[in-house]
Amino acid sequence: SLVANATHMPVHLGSMDRAVETIIRENKGSIKPGDAYLINAPYNGGTHIPDLTVCTPVFEPPSRSLLRKRGRVGRGKILFWVASRGHHADIGGIAPGSMSPIATTIDEEGIYLDNFQLVDRGKFREAALYDLLTKAKYPARNPVQNVNDLKAQIAANEKGVQELRRMVAEFGLNVVHAYMRHVQDNAAESVRRVIGKLHDSAFT
Repeated sequence: SLVANATHMPVHLGSMDRAVETIIRENKGSIKPGDAYLINAPYNGGTHIPDLTVCTPVFEPPSRSLLRKRGRVGRGKILFWVASRGHHADIGGIAPGSMSPIATTIDEEGIYLDNFQLVDRGKFREAALYDLLTKAKYPARNPVQNVNDLKAQIAANEKGVQELRRMVAEFGLNVVHAYMRHVQDNAAESVRRVIGKLHDSAFT
């Protein structure tokens, strides 16, 4: 249920939300605070292989009563998701830049990443990521750059997590949810107005 994404990046429209939906579906019941996931699969909400999407859940803060009862932090409920998509300079494949016009399989385009857990309860899975980047049939040409760019995407998501939590703390969850619905309703009405102004036409 998409609320907002970058208006200046049309390639994300209709795909970023599908990527997040894939992560939610494929990890149902196992998502924990501090986790983050990586995906570029064109079949599951990705665009082309060099576009890597990092998805991070935003959990509700555990209540004090829950902390007293359990003596530890509970998992809580996922309130939101944040995601960032970065176009990487190279992600392997048969040609630098991972966009070969002569590729006939997806592996020849680059490293296919579908629901890879990038961060596990706050721990960056760097060794496993390096294995993915360097042991593929057509490995990444600059895995250090890939890793550093992914760290930046993780940090961008964390900023989003912090800002959403700050919004909830200031206004309350009900108000935030209500205004998110207002944003979605306004978007739907704006599209209806544009469609209403279109005339029947034919194109070749």
